[in-house]
Amino acid sequence: MTNTPRQHIKIPFHIDYSLAFILIALTTVSLIAIYGSIPLLASNFNGTDLLVKQIIWIGISVAVLITLIILGIDRILTSIYVFYWIMIGLLLILLLDKIIDLPFIYPINGTRAWIVFPGLGSVQPSEFMKIILIIICSDIIHKHNQLKTEFSLKSDLMVFLKVAQYAVLPLFLIILQPDTGIPIVIVIGILIMLAISGIKLEWIGLVGIGAVSVLGILLFLFFRYPSFLISILGSSYRLNRLYGWLQTENFISSWGLQLYQSLLAVGSAGLSGHGWQSHIISIIEPQNDFIFAVFSQDFGFIGSSLIILLELALDVSLIRIALKYKDNREKLLVAGIIGMLVFQQVQNMGMIIGLLPITGITLPFISAGGSSLLSYMPAIAIVFYMSSVNKSQKSF
Repeated sequence: MTNTPRQHIKIPFHIDYSLAFILIALTTVSLIAIYGSIPLLASNFNGTDLLVKQIIWIGISVAVLITLIILGIDRILTSIYVFYWIMIGLLLILLLDKIIDLPFIYPINGTRAWIVFPGLGSVQPSEFMKIILIIICSDIIHKHNQLKTEFSLKSDLMVFLKVAQYAVLPLFLIILQPDTGIPIVIVIGILIMLAISGIKLEWIGLVGIGAVSVLGILLFLFFRYPSFLISILGSSYRLNRLYGWLQTENFISSWGLQLYQSLLAVGSAGLSGHGWQSHIISIIEPQNDFIFAVFSQDFGFIGSSLIILLELALDVSLIRIALKYKDNREKLLVAGIIGMLVFQQVQNMGMIIGLLPITGITLPFISAGGSSLLSYMPAIAIVFYMSSVNKSQKSF
């Protein structure tokens, strides 16, 4: 009697119900928050249309997620390089709009980041590139470590160069839109993967010291020598955001308006909020960057805590699955995804309460927008696969 080799055994798929529940809860809260933002929307926005489009995007995302799970992790990893070049092409088209006025690209606040598709709304290629780069870089780092024969400075520099070959071009194209939020998210995700990949710890310390030094110099110049800082950076939109953050009360009618509004919305809501669809405090971009302030205004401390707990539950669930998984490539990928998610969560909610400067970074799985939601599906499909493998291993 011969035994069937284990690699030929078809392993059944096991659904991670706890992860599925967290994702369903997040999207449900998202729809409640978006519906609550309707009275706060600008007059040119159709609130019902916005809500319907978000429901459509959720349906598309679920369909894509199920399809990717059926196709399997190998198909995702092999096809991701094809999608990388497709997104490069779309980013180049967005850049081309600066030269030729294209009919399907509409700049928002001077940023060319969205391609408009009739019926579905706008699609943001940089959101998809964000996840694509994390998946590709995890594959690159894993293959490098498999071939690595020594832990040396040369080996570390080689993996940095391999990652840069894929990361530099899209980062450059996204910055030219101009957009600095998503590049920062991408860089943080990549740095997290590199930090746990086995590189020398000195690199981590060097990056940390560099980041703290740059921030310290920036703040020092801002408070002591603002004219010199302006001469270096120019009187730019980003610099004005610093004024709105650090000197909010002096710029209530201009650069500090968004922060002032969000502080009033959150601070006045109390324990249970003003009620669903309340319009006590006006909020700019309520459906996107400031959706957390909208939910806080409607449901108070209880609502705010619910979002924080759900986002934290998602992070913990991803960590739990990654720690139990045996293969390093997927572990690296999840580390990058967690790095991006945590940064977006902290940055978005931190800017609402004034702890961090206001940026264009949205709250994952809560803010309106199909691109961000759909872009996470390949990574989420891989995580579901990892969880299924973890459960299958218990039966052997």
